Amino acid sequence: MAVPSDRLQRRRPRTPVPVRPVPAEQAAAAGAGGRRRRRRDRAEPPSGRGAQIALVLDEVHRHDVVHRDIKPANLMLTPGGIVKVLDFGVAALLGSGDNPRLTQVGTTVGTPPYMSPEQALGNTIGPTSDVYALACVLYEVLTGRPPFAESASRSHQWHHVHSAPPRIRDVRPDVPEEIESLLVAMLAKEPEDRPDASGVYEQLLPFASRPAGAGFPADIADMDPCLPFVRPMGGRLRRRRTPAPAVPVAATALTERALDDIGEQVEALLRENLFVEAFDILEDARGRADPTIRDELTFKLATAKYLAGRHTEAAALFTEVGANLAARFGPDDPDVHIARYYLAECRDALGDVSGATAAFQDVAEAAFDPSDDEAVERHLDALASLMRLHAVSRRHDLLMDATSRMREAIRRYRPDEAEAMLAELDSFLARLDRLLDGRSGRAAGAF
Repeated sequence: MAVPSDRLQRRRPRTPVPVRPVPAEQAAAAGAGGRRRRRRDRAEPPSGRGAQIALVLDEVHRHDVVHRDIKPANLMLTPGGIVKVLDFGVAALLGSGDNPRLTQVGTTVGTPPYMSPEQALGNTIGPTSDVYALACVLYEVLTGRPPFAESASRSHQWHHVHSAPPRIRDVRPDVPEEIESLLVAMLAKEPEDRPDASGVYEQLLPFASRPAGAGFPADIADMDPCLPFVRPMGGRLRRRRTPAPAVPVAATALTERALDDIGEQVEALLRENLFVEAFDILEDARGRADPTIRDELTFKLATAKYLAGRHTEAAALFTEVGANLAARFGPDDPDVHIARYYLAECRDALGDVSGATAAFQDVAEAAFDPSDDEAVERHLDALASLMRLHAVSRRHDLLMDATSRMREAIRRYRPDEAEAMLAELDSFLARLDRLLDGRSGRAAGAF
């Protein structure tokens, strides 16, 4: 958002500064109620920062993008109190290259003091991973240190997975109880137990919308992050033109030849990563197709959305076409199985642990043709995904069951590769064992 011209005329713009935490000794003095406590030591400026960051995250999450590295160094406070979220270098479209197989578990992206438990475990990362990191940042802004401290025996990652969220009012009794409760919720171990970014924004907004200048030093009042909420900035509203009435055009029904041409054209566009153009062609064709051909086009559109990393839209389309195909050909039709598999992949990529678990369970339990190599691969991948999801949910009984089924399936469907695949499986369990205090190792030893 631009700085108003009248502000530029009054003074030279300040150099943007990072969003830094309150020094630890200053936070301690605030907690003790010392008389020399500074005005900026209150909770309102962090609420302004947090609300702005949450608003940015809500917008990018709507486009299936996760930042993955929210930390003070990636947050910049600029004149007018605007907080900018920087460095989307490690951000990725949800699920793009992030559908971990057995060999990928344990891989982490981000900065250890601000990692969510699922990041620490190397599991699928969803939007609430950013919410967790934001809570770590706000805790540090208010106390001078992240919520968890690394030691010789316990890493940051270990604490993120195992340690209970600290209560900020134990260090800062002046922080409102509502802020403490929000931080505890944002630091929940399970992704689904955390509020989404829009919920964080709504809960921080009342604290950010205080009188301008309250609780912030006068000499840098124009950097107050609560200013955008009490003195909104923006240019003139542009007058919208009234669109000319659309001239109806008669739709031309699709022929089999036209359908083949569309398929070839879309495949060429996808190879060039021209996703929007492919979407437009398929949407136009769906509008002209009869119900039978429409299902085929919907499947193609769902696949294109999936390849583009637009998993929310892809999940809805795979759900629609899977139901239509099941009604036409029965629940055991191969294309129904494929739609269900990619629906599970979408839910997994979106960080929907319970939804992905249920969907992969459906795939793993579905009957399939053992001579169909792709069907066997989907079955094995569903079992591998269930193992990972049960591990991150700490459902060790279900992890044991999925592990047993995986071993049996490898021996049955991949006998020539069984030795190498079982060794890979044991390596996966060993990594889990280190991260989960030996519980997965004891479970694995039962087989």
